[in-house]
Amino acid sequence: MPLIGLKKRYKRSDIEKLRAFTASRWPKELSLIHGVEHWDRVAEFGKMLYVEGADMDVIMAFAYLYDSERKGDGYDYNHGLDASKFVDAIRHSKLSFLDDGQISKLKRACELHTDVHRTGDITIDICFDADRMDLLRVGIIPLPERMATKQGSELVSRPDFIDFYVNFVD
Repeated sequence: MPLIGLKKRYKRSDIEKLRAFTASRWPKELSLIHGVEHWDRVAEFGKMLYVEGADMDVIMAFAYLYDSERKGDGYDYNHGLDASKFVDAIRHSKLSFLDDGQISKLKRACELHTDVHRTGDITIDICFDADRMDLLRVGIIPLPERMATKQGSELVSRPDFIDFYVNFVD
């Protein structure tokens, strides 16, 4: 079974514009630990984790917003809440392709991504796991029992996950 999963269609041009916007705002003096390269990997992991019933537009928007309001790479307790507030600020411009329900889900994923293990909402839980799958960038091996989705747990349990990750990042 290949490691790469289903890549569901999403509003690609809107997501590309969102990525460009958030990347243009990211302070150049900050390291890449939480920056654009990380966000791109989270987006790709979100595609890999997709299952029927999840909302790919929310997953992709999450990838480019949830860390975008960080003040640095260190501990930043409020960055998820700050990202949720930022979603409100750009709701009618950069996120006009999302409806109210999607905005609500995106805000919840941003707010909870550091504090909650699993919500039971497949879209939000995929967002959480897409971020967790990139923990190797800081030397942390993602543990199957710490993943929020079955597919996330299965992917990080594979004996070739670390090799896959190293090749994926290169």
